[in-house]
Amino acid sequence: MNAQEFLTYIAESKAKNTAKSYRNGLRHFAEWHKKSYSMEMLNEILQERKDSLQSENPQEKRKFERLVEKWHRSQVDNKESVNTARNRYVAIAQFFKFFDLDLNAAFIPSEVKKTKISEDDYPLTVEDVRAMYQTADLRGRAILLMAKDLGLRLNDFRWLTVKQLPNLDAEPPIPFNVETGKEHVQTKGFLSAETVQVLKAYKETLKERQCSYCRGRGCKKCGGTGKRPESPYLWPSNGTHPLDEDSFGLWLKNLAKKAGIRTGNQRLTFHCFRRLVMRAAIETGVGLTAAKLMVGKAVAKSDETYIAKAKLDEAFKKLSKYLSVTGAEEDKKPLQEMVVQQETEITNLRSRLDIVVKAGEKSREELDEMRQQLSSLTSQVGQLTSRLRMMRAPIPGKEAREAGEKVLRQLEKEGYVSEK
Repeated sequence: MNAQEFLTYIAESKAKNTAKSYRNGLRHFAEWHKKSYSMEMLNEILQERKDSLQSENPQEKRKFERLVEKWHRSQVDNKESVNTARNRYVAIAQFFKFFDLDLNAAFIPSEVKKTKISEDDYPLTVEDVRAMYQTADLRGRAILLMAKDLGLRLNDFRWLTVKQLPNLDAEPPIPFNVETGKEHVQTKGFLSAETVQVLKAYKETLKERQCSYCRGRGCKKCGGTGKRPESPYLWPSNGTHPLDEDSFGLWLKNLAKKAGIRTGNQRLTFHCFRRLVMRAAIETGVGLTAAKLMVGKAVAKSDETYIAKAKLDEAFKKLSKYLSVTGAEEDKKPLQEMVVQQETEITNLRSRLDIVVKAGEKSREELDEMRQQLSSLTSQVGQLTSRLRMMRAPIPGKEAREAGEKVLRQLEKEGYVSEK
């Protein structure tokens, strides 16, 4: 075991600020525990941890868990912030984990792992994103829209490659999944219609990038072509690597200033886009679990099983409507479909109305005919009534008289004749 292996690993795989935080945490622990910091001291700590785990004494096995708790308490007593103490604990925990000497979290108090929401970060809003979008160039617009769609950490975002892009001709929202570097979780994000539209235009510019040395005139650096070598990265720098963290930070700071966004004493960092997505999930009722799955934040497996892909798709549609920057592209299509649907319903209704009108005309004709028949029948009944009234007078034949009176009573009962 050599501590240098861990330092090399974090330098190559972790974000610049994360690697710096880990190094500071290791140095602080070594100075507190061993009274000095060096590679030799870090290796001694590793060996000491290994020996404690191999001990048969339960108290000895938990030695470093108790040390970490005591170390954390000393930091708090020295007025270190809760987040600083927690970040240093993460550094030593990752250091041991790298060499399979994991700390037992069950024996570490929750106070050691507790964090406090920082009020130093600027609460980015969708109005801020819209303002920056208006002043940004094509690449800046692509970055803004992808950042608010995916909510990725900067170290995952800046290493995106062109090959990782999904088929941009598919129907939005388009699924976009990457594995996060910090938690090694597969994101379940999406690209909105407005983002896809800008990405298509931006992707074409990557094929025609001018050489930064000769500005397209041709030189030895570009082999006389006047173009830069094709880069696999979505956000390439002038060299062979993607834009670094400092370049992203400076770009965002200058763009915000150009857009007239005043952050005061608060920091506007790329991580603010991630917080924007999480906050929007709460405000729209999408829920934190769905938002965590989309941005690649670890959630309990039991929670993940209850959210199907179809539900995430609907959740993102709700989010993208809330976070729309260019005019809610997703809203236009449903509105057009609604108009077409309503026009179809109107056409169908008109057809049904024509049928009803024609049926009504036919019924009116039948009704007139029935009225004429009723009038004729009424006239005939009147004549029959007069004849029957005459039958009330004594006439020869008792049976005939009784038959006539029976018919008359029946007609009076049915309302054809009056009782008078």
